[in-house]
Amino acid sequence: MSTDPLIQEVRKARHEISEECSHDLWKLYARYEALQREMKARGRHTFVDSPPHPTPQELTAAPQ
Repeated sequence: MSTDPLIQEVRKARHEISEECSHDLWKLYARYEALQREMKARGRHTFVDSPPHPTPQELTAAPQ
């Protein structure tokens, strides 16, 4: 594992954010999606639009 202080700081921040979301992937995804919407609304950042993402139910549903 790297001992670079910058790498350690980034890992610590990522862990804290994950902890705030109870290490729940969907909560984490929602947090970043909300942040992206806020950044778009400010108009200072541009993002590439992607196709709609499947819901958790769609991901776990049996194939038809």
